[in-house]
This record gives sequence, C-alpha cells and structure tokens, in this order.
Amino acid sequence: MSAEPSYLISLGRRILRLLSGVIIAVILLLVFERIYLIDALLVIAAGAGVSFFLLRREGRAIGSLKNYFRAKAGADNPANFTPSREQGLRATEFDDTELTELIWTVSSAEQQASIAARNLMTDSQYRHEILYNLPLPLIILNDHGQVSEFNQQAKDLFGHIDIGKPIAFIIRNNMVLEAVQQVNQGYVSTNEAQLSTGFSIKRHFAVLISNFSADEQSRTAITFIDRTLATEAEKMRSDFVANVSHELRTPLTSILGFIETLQGPAGAEKQTREKFLAILHQQAERIFRLATDQLSLARIEQTEHQTPQDECDLGMICNRVITSLQNQAKKAKIALKFQPPEAPLIIRGSQDELVQMVQNLIENGIRYGRPDGEVSITLTPEIKYPAAPKMRFCCLEVRDTGEGIDKMHLPRLTERFYRVDKDRSRTKGGTGLGLAIVKHIISHHQGHLEITSEMGVGSVFCVYLPLS
Repeated sequence: MSAEPSYLISLGRRILRLLSGVIIAVILLLVFERIYLIDALLVIAAGAGVSFFLLRREGRAIGSLKNYFRAKAGADNPANFTPSREQGLRATEFDDTELTELIWTVSSAEQQASIAARNLMTDSQYRHEILYNLPLPLIILNDHGQVSEFNQQAKDLFGHIDIGKPIAFIIRNNMVLEAVQQVNQGYVSTNEAQLSTGFSIKRHFAVLISNFSADEQSRTAITFIDRTLATEAEKMRSDFVANVSHELRTPLTSILGFIETLQGPAGAEKQTREKFLAILHQQAERIFRLATDQLSLARIEQTEHQTPQDECDLGMICNRVITSLQNQAKKAKIALKFQPPEAPLIIRGSQDELVQMVQNLIENGIRYGRPDGEVSITLTPEIKYPAAPKMRFCCLEVRDTGEGIDKMHLPRLTERFYRVDKDRSRTKGGTGLGLAIVKHIISHHQGHLEITSEMGVGSVFCVYLPLS
C-alpha cells in the first residue's frame, strides 16, 4: 500500500471520529422528522469539509513524525542516524505554535539522546581499553563474589578464569580470600594481601583489593602486582649477608686464635711460630680473595646492562692466563693443554672481565682436578648455538679430569657461595664466588654457559660468546 492512500485512510478515520457525535445527532433528528434528508447531508458534508481542512496539517505533521522515527528505528545506529530531508521534520511547513514547539522538542531530545549515547559508547570503549590494556592482572567481582570482568593478563596468570565463576574457585589462598571477602561485604573499602603461585618457579604478588560502584551496583577490583624480582632480591640480599658473615667468621676466628697463641709461651718457639704464621697468612689470603671476588662481582653487576664495545683477542687472553697459572698447576700436578687458534679470534668485550672469566674457569679445573690429571682449553672459532641460530658464536671449552659433579648440583653451581663440598672447597682456597662471577661476565657479554659433568670422568664448561 502506498503512503498517500494510507494517509487518506488515516485522515478519514480521524474525521469520522471527530464527526461521530454530529452524525448521530443528525440521524436522530432525521428519525424524528425534525430535519430533512437533504439538510442532514449538507450538515454532514459541511462538517466533514471543515474537519478535513482543520486536520490536514496535523495529519501531515503526524505522518512526518511517523516517517522520521520509522527511518531512525530502521537504522543500524539509531542514536547517530540523521534522516534525509524526505524522511525528516520540516517545521517551516506548519504554522501552529504548539506543533512547531513539539517538533523542536523532539529534535532537541533526539540530539541530546544521541550525544548521551555517543558518550556512553565512548566511556564503555574507554573502560574496555583500560581494562584490557592494563599491564597488571585485574579481576572485577560483583557483590556476590563472582567474576564479572577480567583482562588477558589475569587469564594468563590463572588460566581457569571465567565470567560468573566464584573467586574462591580461582584463588586458593585463604588469606587472600578473607581479604577479598572483607572488601566485598563492605567491612573495609580497601585491603591488601600477599599471594605466591607456581611450584617449580615461584611468583610472588602483592594483591590490592578495592571497592567501587558502577551502574548503581557494588563492585570489587582485585589487582595483582608482581613482586617476584623484589622478593628474590631481598632473599638474595639476606642470603648474601648471612653467607658473607659466615665466610668471614671462620678465618677471622682462626686468625684471632692463632694470634692469642703466638702472644703466649708458644710464640717463643720458632717452629711453632712459623707454623702458625703460615696458617695466619693462609687465612688472611682467604679473606683477601673473598673481598676481591665480592668487589669484582659488585663491579660487574653495576655495568652488566652496558654492552662492551672494545675488541679483544680471545686466543691471546687464554695464552696469557695459562702462562700466569702454570706454577699453580704444577704444584697441583695438573697439566694445562691449549692449542691456540690459527688466526686471531676477535670478540667484542671487556678484556679485564674476559681475563677473569678464563682464569676462574681454569683455576676451578686445577683446584678440583685429580693429581696427574689435566685441564684442556679449546677454542672453536665459529659454532652454532641452538638457542640463537641466527647469531655467530665462538666457543671456549674448559675440560678437567676431576671427580665430576652430580647432576643434581649442576643447576645451582653458579649461585653465590654454593659449594658441592664445602670443606674441600675451603681447603682448596675457594670462595664460592668464582662461577657466580663467570656467569655475570658471560651475561654482560650476551653469551651463554653450559655445564656438563660425568661422575669419575670430569666436568666440561662451555662458554658461547658472540663474534664481533
């Protein structure tokens, strides 16, 4: 059905309703012969004409309003849709003040609604972007303690998180759940707790819990701040202080005891004095090595983030270190074997640190090697490292013929003060920092360390360093 017949039918219905009283009155007059038929028809025709004239503009206005809202309702985004001139309101066509005011009010309300809808969409998108791009894991709960929103970071942390799931099914820590419940039930507005996750690799989080209102409903936000590095650093600091104190206490106790002995009658005997002085010298050297290694480690850690820029010949460094350690190896009855590369092996690094790295590795082989054994040093000019296939590496391999190291100890060998055999290490003059220094030097040079060992055969330390 076209728009014009529909408009005429609607207009006819309104005229009929308007004249219904008049028509009934005329029919009654006609029945009681108070009016003639021709007069009744004239009256009805005149009333219909006047009504048509009066209702035509209102009908057109209502039709325009209907077309306007029908066009908006059919749009994909009604709030932002503006009908064309054929679909819109043309207030200039109407002279009636109230109708013009109605049209203006409808248009104004529609514009305000459109602005409000756009603002709402913007706020919703803004909140969505904040939630999902927040670098911290975030979970939002409703007033029943169920998940209403979460971001990808929270999904990565917990994995088994879903909308509507109770928080008690996600977090299994009673202290955290109790802190969440206090906020969720309104006892406090904010709270804080600690959470540790993982088994083989522990992660530590500070859990911040706060209450807020959204859509006239109470919500609880749970934010997880990763404190793993700070916790591990604090633990490392505590362990370091305890280890240094222990390492210093033993030689200092020996020194003080022997000094008291020398100050007594035993100090008059030359043989006893020489023996005790030799022990004092040995313990003083032990303290000196401990202080030197610790200072070296602190210095390397301070510059570990700076990439070395000097070019060094690794073959020449190995030659120099081996020459300086020949007497020490001879006393331990250890043979040092090294075949220098045919051409200079140039890498980018700090020469002093590389000298210390090579020296610590070779000394380690001498210290824990068996008498009449050997320490062989091998340089491979270019080799592939599986973890970084696109880079070019050289390899420094230090192989000893000692007693070997049990596999359970290998992952911890580069920890500070970690020793497989503490008594033997102290007897041999080890400080427990040698391999820790090696690890940090290799890290400073963007290299990699691999340690393999076989009981009764010996150990192999492979250092992969990027070529210049």
